[in-house]
Amino acid sequence: MSDYSYKYAGNLYLNITNRCMMACPYCIKYKWANNFRGNSLKLDREPTAEEVIKSIGDPTQYGEIIFCGYGDALIRLNEVIEISKWLKSKNVRVRINTAGLANRYHNRNILPELKGLIDVISVSLNGATPEEHNRINRPMFKEESFGEILKFVREAKKYIPTVVITAVELPGLDVAKVKETAKELGVFFRARPLLED
Repeated sequence: MSDYSYKYAGNLYLNITNRCMMACPYCIKYKWANNFRGNSLKLDREPTAEEVIKSIGDPTQYGEIIFCGYGDALIRLNEVIEISKWLKSKNVRVRINTAGLANRYHNRNILPELKGLIDVISVSLNGATPEEHNRINRPMFKEESFGEILKFVREAKKYIPTVVITAVELPGLDVAKVKETAKELGVFFRARPLLED
């Protein structure tokens, strides 16, 4: 059976879709298709919001609840909203890890719908130029994606208390340039280690 939630380092992660706007060859879902840290994250089907909530149990036992699995949770915006409303009713800190392409994917600004529900949004930006980002991450919107992510980050600052840009420490990626982009946008930055086999 697929895991809709899994524990790691005192937090709980929610795995609600395997769909993503990217096809990054370094992604954990290609390395550990059926087992990631002892969890089965390859979904047989996408869970309902109710099934995810049931899998959480008591959310107050975790430092943070994070939407992060084998896909980008913001593809399933309605479920993210429903689950987050329930979590915030329990006064739980909520974070979303995303590719930053949800506005482009849904063809509208979805960030106002997340106001008051999400405490932290962490946007993965593995590339310092449109060309580099497209080559490394293979996004569905090609080189247009880089600019869309930057727009998403700027807009997110209006609605989400903490906005973070992250970059995986990939061979050949100038992480310092991505950090500089985060600084220019006025958001936090975090480098993430490349998870090896």
